[in-house]
Amino acid sequence: MTALIIATLLAHLLAIFTLKNFTVSRLLLVLASALQTVICGQLLLTESGWIFNAQNACLVVSWMSNIIVLMAGFRLPLLRLFLHVIAITVIAWIYLLPLSTDSKPYNWALDLHILFSIVAYSLLFVSSMVSINLGLQIRKMKKNVFITQNTNVNSLLRNKEKLFKLILFGWLFLSCALLTGIMFVKGFLAEGMGHKVVFSLLAWVLFAVLIFGRLTKGWRGKKAIKLNLIAMTLLMLGFLGSYLVLDYLV
Repeated sequence: MTALIIATLLAHLLAIFTLKNFTVSRLLLVLASALQTVICGQLLLTESGWIFNAQNACLVVSWMSNIIVLMAGFRLPLLRLFLHVIAITVIAWIYLLPLSTDSKPYNWALDLHILFSIVAYSLLFVSSMVSINLGLQIRKMKKNVFITQNTNVNSLLRNKEKLFKLILFGWLFLSCALLTGIMFVKGFLAEGMGHKVVFSLLAWVLFAVLIFGRLTKGWRGKKAIKLNLIAMTLLMLGFLGSYLVLDYLV
């Protein structure tokens, strides 16, 4: 496992140092993601069930975020820098301060809820990082409005469309996660987990408002970016916060 972790960290580090060369950096991201896939399998899956804690949740979201960015074809350097730094941080956290967590037996209903939750969180997490990147790009373009090239404007518009699709699909998966949680997870509002549902529902509402505003009023720019980041903050408090409380405070 140590050799695998070192190889994964090196791949992410090399990808950071080659960000200016998109092709090389992308290949290194593919390699790092493949290695991270193996790490996820070894840490999460056992014969008796899942081992799911704060560290593994972050690891899976980091891995899936890599896949989403690769599939979407984003060329945003800051976005890819975020991905690598987050992956390095999570893997180092797992290696240096491992948590001891009991496995939970496999159950198709609970597994379906977890799958929807992870996909939703990953899509919306990437959308938040894209929002930050686009917000900085818009500010930079406004300061250099007279020298901005059309290719930069076209790239910005394409990335905005991709961002909206991420939010839309993330919201749909979040809807499925909440629905399956209510249907299949016993004590969904009990056992000190009520705050997770409350934050998730608030985030769901804000993402729904953002999607409605986009479809009916064409919301974009600062308003859409701010609303996206607020909703993602609430979702993070509910999703990651619940795992941190269970692993470190309970």
